Amino acid sequence: MQEADQDIFELNISFLFKARELAKCNQKKAAIVLGLDDVVMDSISKLSIEEMSSIARSEVMLFQPRFHPRFWKEVANGGHRNPLATRLHTLLMATEEASKQ
Repeated sequence: MQEADQDIFELNISFLFKARELAKCNQKKAAIVLGLDDVVMDSISKLSIEEMSSIARSEVMLFQPRFHPRFWKEVANGGHRNPLATRLHTLLMATEEASKQ
């Protein structure tokens, strides 16, 4: 496996393990945190290690990062120096996004 492909695999497998862990603990919270609907979270919660490994080897990213322009504009303008404010802001954006689904 080429280095770039290995990096994609590692990102994917990490995402799948965390998503499965979150989905098993609290599916509603996982849906908000990861920006996925309940059906997807239910499916992820049932994946075996072998299934996750196979999916992770797809050579494409399985998730899309949330780079909200509003958030990055504030960061670029010197905002979000307080870690608590950053956390609250990103949680509010995730909740807002989840409510649109």
